[in-house]
Amino acid sequence: MDWLQVVAPPLLMIAGGVITWLLKSRAEELRATEQRLLDERRKIYGQILDPYVHLFAGLKTGHGQAQALKKVTSYEYRKTAFELSLVGSDDVVRAYNDLMQHTYKSEQSGEGSVVEMMRLWGALLLAIRRSLGNKTTKLDRLDMLRGMITDIDSIAGVSNSKRKPAPKKPPPKPC
Repeated sequence: MDWLQVVAPPLLMIAGGVITWLLKSRAEELRATEQRLLDERRKIYGQILDPYVHLFAGLKTGHGQAQALKKVTSYEYRKTAFELSLVGSDDVVRAYNDLMQHTYKSEQSGEGSVVEMMRLWGALLLAIRRSLGNKTTKLDRLDMLRGMITDIDSIAGVSNSKRKPAPKKPPPKPC
């Protein structure tokens, strides 16, 4: 029994150290995998958004729509959309699919609602924002588009009285 009292504490310390090391290495491995997935998502999200950036950039000149359509119908874009369905968050994939379904239906019928397109585009941007880590954002779909579309409130039929003002920051405290 004396040998057990002599051998047990060092063995327990060694076992505890090994278990701690295994748990720590597993946690680090998971963190690294999550970071790689986040980086991959960010890259794919950027590629998915690129044609729409061209669309908004060329609204005044009229070249943006042709460039966007050419990109969206390309093999590379379709491949990226496939990758999105594999690594994108569920909400992003659903928002993208809703946007594309609206686009397809608008193309077939020859008529599409600009307001609905903006709503779906804003929903996609918001889903991407949340997927990249800002899960508690207070922004809404239209807020995501305000920096890109100058007359968004009139297009969407929102009056300034309905719009939520940006929260005011308290003044800095003097030293």
